[in-house]
This record gives sequence, structure tokens and C-alpha cells, in this order.
Amino acid sequence: MKDSIFLTVMAGVSVFVVSQFILKLVLEPIVSFKESLGGISGFFLRYNARITNGNADPELQRDLRIVISEVMAKKEAIPFYRFFGFILGLPSEKKLLEGCRNLNFVWYEMNKDTASTPGQPNCIEISTHLNEVADLLKIRLDYREL
Repeated sequence: MKDSIFLTVMAGVSVFVVSQFILKLVLEPIVSFKESLGGISGFFLRYNARITNGNADPELQRDLRIVISEVMAKKEAIPFYRFFGFILGLPSEKKLLEGCRNLNFVWYEMNKDTASTPGQPNCIEISTHLNEVADLLKIRLDYREL
């Protein structure tokens, strides 16, 4: 009788420990990563006109750099990203890196003072790169269509 109670308690504790391990190590970093992707989406939906017209200020550029770096950092916190990314439909590592490179281009061009041609940001290129980012990262960056 004592052995069965002990085994039951140990099984319950083991299940709890394993579930907490999975929750903290895998699920919470994935949720945090998805939130950071949502942060990129929210950022561009909020400031779309200023960004695509090249009227961003240095503070807005700084905020975009922070958002981009958070996505990359939170991706690194997910163990076995390729496996869980495939199962959960997250962007592949290659697509994520390419999307962040495109966002980096947008970061550079969105301010007329830092654009590749000072005073004349390349608005068409900004829009093109944003469309690529939306496709690569599977996020919404404008209000066009569902």
C-alpha cells in the first residue's frame, strides 16, 4: 500500500516537473517570439505613412532597430528552432534572417537624412522590401487585404 502511494506521488511530481520544463524551455520562448513578430507588425501599421514616405525621425529609426533585434534575440531563445518552427509554422531561419535584412534596409532608408541618396529616400524600394518582409515572416505590415 505504501509503495503504491509513493509511486503515485512520484509519478505526479515527475509529470509536473516535465510539464514545467517543457513550458518554460519551449512554449514560453515561442510565445515571446510570436509577440515580437506581432510587435513588428504593430510598429509598421502604426507608422506606415512616415516610414514609406521617408519621413521618419532618428527616434523612430532607433525604435525599429530595437524591434528587429528583439526578434532575432527571441528566436535564439527557442531550442530546436528548426523542429518547432516547422511544426508550428514559424518562419524558417533563412527567411527570418532575410526578413531582418530587408527590415534593416528599411531602417536605413526611412529617414531622408540617412537614406542612400540624402534628402531623397527610395520610397519604392522601401515598399518593395516591406512586401518581401510580410511574405517572408508571414506578418501583416499594411492594411491592404486579408
